[in-house]
Amino acid sequence: MQAGVTAQQLRSRLYRHVFHDVYAPANLDDSIQLQCDAAALILPPDAVFCGVTAARLYDVPVPDEDLRVHAAVPATASTVPRIKQLKVHGYSIPARQVRTLRDRRVIGPERLFLELAASVPRIDLIIAGDHMLRRQVSTRELLNAFLEDCHRRRGVRKAKLAMPHLEPRSDSPPETRLRMLIVDAGLPRPVANQDVCNDWGVWLARPDLSYPAVKIAIEYEGLHHQQNYDQYSRDIERDGRMIDDGWIVIRVNKDGLFRNPRQVVNRIRKALSARRPPR
Repeated sequence: MQAGVTAQQLRSRLYRHVFHDVYAPANLDDSIQLQCDAAALILPPDAVFCGVTAARLYDVPVPDEDLRVHAAVPATASTVPRIKQLKVHGYSIPARQVRTLRDRRVIGPERLFLELAASVPRIDLIIAGDHMLRRQVSTRELLNAFLEDCHRRRGVRKAKLAMPHLEPRSDSPPETRLRMLIVDAGLPRPVANQDVCNDWGVWLARPDLSYPAVKIAIEYEGLHHQQNYDQYSRDIERDGRMIDDGWIVIRVNKDGLFRNPRQVVNRIRKALSARRPPR
């Protein structure tokens, strides 16, 4: 064989099967990068990775429901592989919407946002958009300009409706989910990750979400906050500083966000009502 590897060696424990007729050394960790490099060997040279696959190459968080490699090839392509783990889309992508990302051809981030709008739930689209702005994968201006040039494209209305909700200061998907839980419940949109100082200008904290005008902070406590003693201690000290300064601190964990969202919303609504000045 050209690579100097025999068929018998490929069947040994030294190698593992990735795609049809494509093998990788067994000691290489499975990753989206490895899968895309394997797929590129059997795809036409003008193929472009798209959809959730492109998102993963950009390190943009997307749901895990579809782990196939997605690639777009011109509809006129003569040979298109038909493999279970590979989803080939038959459409051309203009050259201006293609990027080279670590030697892999992928759709541009603005087109990616539109494609995600057509394929993932609304909240996951907003999570992806938050990440793209936070990590400077794209900008709000570029996303808006791209969507304005899209007419009657699948997902464009959903993408445009999501744009006002994007928050470049959001640190994680759970923070985005918590913010949107609050907004979708009809409560005012909280500020994300804004520094809090006391009346003497001494820094107190940077809560995940807050209503600074009425001194309400909302913190999402992930597992690392609970399992790491040092982090847990810092959280307790942070909350103490804010409470001493007259803040209400509402802590939300995974169970609250996913299993008891109504209780979370009611707690925040009650705190807002308590802090509203009497009429």
